[in-house]
Amino acid sequence: MTAPSPAALAPLRRSTECPGCGIVVPAGAGPTHAYVGAAPGCWALYRRLSASPYARAPGTRLRRLAEDAYAVQHPGVPGRRSLQSVAVHLMGLCTLLERDAEQRRLMPVLGRMPARKTMDLHWLAPPAKNGSLTVLDVIEAGFGDGHAAGVEAWARDVWNAWAPHHATVRGWLDAPCRHLG
Repeated sequence: MTAPSPAALAPLRRSTECPGCGIVVPAGAGPTHAYVGAAPGCWALYRRLSASPYARAPGTRLRRLAEDAYAVQHPGVPGRRSLQSVAVHLMGLCTLLERDAEQRRLMPVLGRMPARKTMDLHWLAPPAKNGSLTVLDVIEAGFGDGHAAGVEAWARDVWNAWAPHHATVRGWLDAPCRHLG
């Protein structure tokens, strides 16, 4: 058996930095999300995390925190869908982390896309450093007792990174709900 040539190994050694969270992942093509700004390798890590038994229970606090933290940490570029995604997931983090997990608030806010005339959503410039913890830290914490602590710490870290926009997010949550017709 002969050793692979350096040229054959080169694609395996290439890496790229995720534009959202900054972790270094193997470079290459792969599936990504339509408007979440993540490298294919980082998206694969999130899919691995979200497929774990600890993350599959729908409606759980940890599942929601992980979804919100990932989406906010990978905001993508300004556009209607990414703007709405970041806004909704920031409201989710605020509701879960600051408002004592008011689950009743999650469905009206996060369960459907608000009508355009009911909320004044606008693009929020992502922080230069969008948290110091990532999906990789949660995976490395393990899927036992470390999972809950890892997800909670990650979500708080990402929420804290967006501190300049907390007042805006709280305002979105506290705006009177106007139902259209």
